[in-house]
Amino acid sequence: MINSPCIALLDDDIALCEFMTEVAQAAGFRTITSHDGRELAALLAAQPLLLVLDLAMAHMDGIEVIRQLAAARFPGRLVIVSGHSASMLQSAKLLAELQGVRVAGVLSKPIRAESLLALLQSPELLAPMPHPHHDISHVDLARGIENNELVLHYQPQVRLSDGAWMGVEALVRWQHPQHGLLYPDAFIKLAEISGLALPLTRKVFDMALAECMNISRNLDFSGTLSINLPPVAMTDLTFPEAVLDAVNQVGCKVEKIMFEVTETSVPVNPANAMDILTRLRLKGFALSIDDFGTGHSSLENLQHLPFNELKIDLIFVRTAETDTASRLIVESSIALGGQLGLKVLAEGLENESLWHWLRNAGCDLAQGYFIARPMPYEKIAAWQYEWETRRVALV
Repeated sequence: MINSPCIALLDDDIALCEFMTEVAQAAGFRTITSHDGRELAALLAAQPLLLVLDLAMAHMDGIEVIRQLAAARFPGRLVIVSGHSASMLQSAKLLAELQGVRVAGVLSKPIRAESLLALLQSPELLAPMPHPHHDISHVDLARGIENNELVLHYQPQVRLSDGAWMGVEALVRWQHPQHGLLYPDAFIKLAEISGLALPLTRKVFDMALAECMNISRNLDFSGTLSINLPPVAMTDLTFPEAVLDAVNQVGCKVEKIMFEVTETSVPVNPANAMDILTRLRLKGFALSIDDFGTGHSSLENLQHLPFNELKIDLIFVRTAETDTASRLIVESSIALGGQLGLKVLAEGLENESLWHWLRNAGCDLAQGYFIARPMPYEKIAAWQYEWETRRVALV
C-alpha cells in the first residue's frame, strides 16, 4: 500500500485509532497515527490527503491543532471527530473554514464504520486540491465558462414515505484543461470576488435545464430541479425575468425549478433579496432555505421570505441518532416546517438506520450517500433502476 493515498489519524484514543485504521486500510488507504497534537509536524510531513482530528486531547486540543493547520496552510482535508455535542462540532468546523482549512466532514463519537467509510469514499476527497488564485485567474475562469468547461453532477432527492424519486440537486464542477476536475471550493470564491458568480450561475442554470429536460423525456422524470442561488443573484433585479425566459424557451414547467438559498448567503441588503425572491415565487419558482440551522437568522428568514422548503443541514442529520442536541434540532425543524406548510428535506442521509429514523420522525424528503452520490446525468438511468429495487425493501 506504499503508493496508496495517506490518511493521518490524530486522536489520543488508541482503540479508536486502531478501528479507524482498519476501516481506512480496507478502503485502500494507508494510515499514519499519532496520539499527541504536539506531533502534528511529523504527521504533516507524510503529506496526508486527509487528517482525522479529535477535538479533545490531553496535551494539545483540536482547536489548537486547527490553528496550526491554518498556519501551515495544510493542503489536505480535515475530518473533525468528537464526543461533544453537534454544536461543538459545528463551531469547530466553522472555525476551521474561517481560517482556510478545508473540512471534509464531522463525525460524532462513537464513530460508525459506515459513516467513516462514506467520508473516505467521497468523490470530493480524491478531487484535485484547489489551486491558489495566482494559478487560476478570473480570466481563466471566464474562459472556462465561455468554452463550456463547466459540468454538472446531480444528487437525487427521494420521498421518505415510499422512496419515490422526487428531485435532483444540480452541483457544478469545472473540467479544467490543466488541473482536471475541480470542485466548487476551488473556484466559487474566485467567481464571487471577480464578478463572475452571476454569469456562472446563469450558465449552470441553462445547462441544468437542458440536461433535466433530457432526463424528463428519457426517464419519465417529473420531479424538481434544485439549483443553488448565490448572494449576487439576490442583488440583480433582472434575475427573475432572465431565468423565466430561459425556462419558457425550453418548455419546462416553472414550478419544477427550486432555487436553494443558503441562509447565511442572504445579502446585507434585505430589501433587494426580498424583492427578487418574492418575484421568483410570483413567477412560479419554488424556494428552499438550505443549510437550515447553521446561520443566525434562520427564523427571521422563514418569517420574511416566501420559502416552499426547509432543508436541514447535514451536520445535524448525520448525528441525529446519537447526539441529543442534533436529534432535538432535527425534530424541531421537521415540526416547524410542517407547521409553516413547508416540505422538509434532510441532507446527509448516510445509512439505512437513519433512513428509518427520519421517516418515523415525519421528515418528507432526503438526499445523501445512502440514496446516491452526485453523478453525471448520463448515469442517472442506472441509478434509477438500482434504486427502484432497493426502495422496495425500505418501505
